[in-house]
This record gives sequence, structure tokens and C-alpha cells, in this order.
Amino acid sequence: MPRLIPSLKAVRYFELAAEHESFVRAADDLKVSKGAISQQVKKLEQFLGVSLFRRTGRRVTLTDAGRRYHSAIRNALNILEKETERIAGSRVRGQLKITVLPAFASMWLVPRLSDFQKAMPHIDIVVSADAEMVDFSRSDAQLGIRYGTTDTDGLTATRLGHDTLSPVCSPEYAEAMAIRRPADLSRCLLLHDTFWSDDWTRWLSMAGVAGSSGGDGQFFTHYSMAIDTARAGGGIAMGHQLLLRDLIARNELVCPLNQAITARQEYYVVVPDKAAHLSYVRRFQDWLTVSFSDTRVRGGQASS
Repeated sequence: MPRLIPSLKAVRYFELAAEHESFVRAADDLKVSKGAISQQVKKLEQFLGVSLFRRTGRRVTLTDAGRRYHSAIRNALNILEKETERIAGSRVRGQLKITVLPAFASMWLVPRLSDFQKAMPHIDIVVSADAEMVDFSRSDAQLGIRYGTTDTDGLTATRLGHDTLSPVCSPEYAEAMAIRRPADLSRCLLLHDTFWSDDWTRWLSMAGVAGSSGGDGQFFTHYSMAIDTARAGGGIAMGHQLLLRDLIARNELVCPLNQAITARQEYYVVVPDKAAHLSYVRRFQDWLTVSFSDTRVRGGQASS
């Protein structure tokens, strides 16, 4: 006896439209027209004999039947996806989409990604560098790395740990400016990052030179720009030790002063509920946790 199931295309189009409660955003995700979404949803409604959406002007909202059907479809597709991955294994390529701070992406994550890629060569990794916190309900990202976490609705957040902060500059700049104690920074050019805007204030306060501007300053909207300027001998930046470990190991940067503080917030890896069942997402989360821990252990400790 034939199964009473609708078109899988209609089901997939409905799932995305229901996820966003928007035909337009579902169309963007699938790279089709809004009319194509509307047509497939209408076919599904005709098949079921019920309305799945309430249409009010340009807005669509799920009906009670639509919410129940969306929940059932999402569970069924998750099971299908998981079993497909388990059986097909490396013969089927997957795509892992990650959202992460630009500084963490360029200075820590990207240089280490090849290690994970060797273990999971059939996974295509897409890294999106976002300074703003991504709303996973409106994004197709499957995992995020955040500095601090507030909104955990529909997410699983796993603590990675703190970073430590200490001023860094090129070896030549440290020697030329004779940086031996915190007070020596008064004749240096301080390089500020606007994302971590209070780093210098906190460090100077801890070092007993609160209120000192450290001479003139330059301000950058991206941390990597401040670090590139420091590497080129253009001033002294606040060093996030976890991110700069490789540069310090190669002596491209030095920490001329011993004083260090703990970063105000911690790093977290967050996974939206809709991606938590994917084995390669869990594998990446495990790899990230181990790699982060290894970097912290080798990077040393800091005072608060």
C-alpha cells in the first residue's frame, strides 16, 4: 500500500518557511523565488486539507496545525539526516558553518583548522567572521564561538575559558622605548581596539598607573589591525595571549612587562538546537575544546 506522504520538496520548502516564519527568507536560503516557496506550501496545504500559515498582508505566521506539523517534520528530517550521515559516512560531503569573532578567526582558529580538516576531510568548513552576536534563529550557522554569552535561548553553550592580557610590541620597539616598568608606557604610543575598549584601562589600573593615557594613542575597529601595527614597530597593543601565542613563540611580538590580567569575559562555543544532532558539529566542538585547553595550558597563567 502506498505511503500517505507529501512531496519531499514541498516538505523541505515548508520547513524553512516555518523556521523563519517568512517566505522571503526561506526563498533566500534555497536560492529560489518567493513565489516558488508559496506554491510548494500551497500544494502541501492542499494535500493536508488544512492551513499551515495565517497570511496577513506580507506577514505569515504558523497556525496551530502548522506548528505541530513543523515539529514533526523537523524531527523526521533530523532522523533522516543523521542516518544518512551514519550510513553514507565520508561518501557524502557535509558543510559546517561557523560564526566567530574576526580576531579569534584570523589569529587562532584559521591557523589550526587544517588539524580538524585532516580528521574530517569530507566536511567543507565555512567561517563567517562576525563582530556582532549572531541570532541563530535567523542564521544557517551551525556553531558559534563567542566572547561572553548572554542569550542562550535554543542554544547549548559550553564554556571554553578565559584569556589573559598583557601589553605586546615588537622586540625592536621594546628596546627602543626602553620599556622596563608600567610607567615607561607614558612615552609609548598605545594601540587600542574598539571591540575590547576597556582592556588598557583595566590593565593600567592594575599596574598602578590608572588615569595615565600612556601618551598618544591610535584606535582600530579590528584587533588584527592593532596587532599588525605593533608587529611593525608602530606602538604597543594590549595582547590577548591566547590569540597571540604563535606570534610570541616566533618572537614577532614580545611582552616587555610581566604584569597580566584575566580577560573580563570567557570564550564559549554555542550550538543551536537545530544542529546539535549532527555528528560533525559534535566532533568540531570536541576538537575545539581540546585545542583551546591545550593553548591555555601552554600560554601560562594571569592575575585577576
